[in-house]
Amino acid sequence: MRYKWWGLAFVLPAVGFFAAFNLFPMLFGLYLSFTDYDLLNPPIWVGLDNFFNLWDDRLFRQALGNTLVFVAGATLPVWVLSLLAALVFDQAFRARDWLKAAFFLPVLPPIAVIAVLWRVLLHPNGVITSLTGGWWGITEIRWLADTALAPFSMIAVHDWAMIPFFMMIWLAGLAAIPPEFREAAAIDGAGPVRSFWHVDLPQLRSTAVLVAALSSIGAFQTFALQYVLPNDAGGPANSTMVLALLVLKYGFQYFRMGDAAAISVVMFGMILCVTLGQLWFNRRA
Repeated sequence: MRYKWWGLAFVLPAVGFFAAFNLFPMLFGLYLSFTDYDLLNPPIWVGLDNFFNLWDDRLFRQALGNTLVFVAGATLPVWVLSLLAALVFDQAFRARDWLKAAFFLPVLPPIAVIAVLWRVLLHPNGVITSLTGGWWGITEIRWLADTALAPFSMIAVHDWAMIPFFMMIWLAGLAAIPPEFREAAAIDGAGPVRSFWHVDLPQLRSTAVLVAALSSIGAFQTFALQYVLPNDAGGPANSTMVLALLVLKYGFQYFRMGDAAAISVVMFGMILCVTLGQLWFNRRA
């Protein structure tokens, strides 16, 4: 019994830190979502009014649509391309480790640094325009100033930075597959494609759920790219305005903390539903 109390004593600082900087802000934010609060006057309880008002808010609906488009572009391609990269680097070839290290480099800088770098590369007359438009004589492409191109530019930059990270997770999953399974499949006459489909992929189910959960959560919480990459945060014309950026705008520009907290609760609910759905699918499979 004495050792039990000693264990609790060692854990207590970590629990206190979590409660002070994670649990309390979450509960306080939930409370603020039911209030009208402008940071100057005491919060006024309004019940569910903030949530009902969101559905009539044009900017919220636009941010929600932008977020869902970004999530779709920042998850499905990342899953497929990171898995393909992992399958390539899972093979033995010359200079594999050096190429793997070079491929992993985009993961190392903070996302804000990556956004600044790509802001230079995506200049209307910059390197990317020269590489893509030079064949047709196009000298200027407004990657970040066009309402149709800007959202897809965000997705492309995000995927470029995240694919190497998830590739390493897939590689860990591939390394955990017993080699006897592949040897047995080869003896039975299975080629590389059939061996992957019937041996590797079923063994990667838990890894796939982890990749799906992490990428989905990160995509729903995207903020830095949309804040740093365009000339105007969320621009042009709010075409890259996402929910996390709208929380900042409503909370600290318009001083509508109740609405900002309500948007945060909606984001939390969406992330929770997606994660629970992925876990349910994993158990059913």
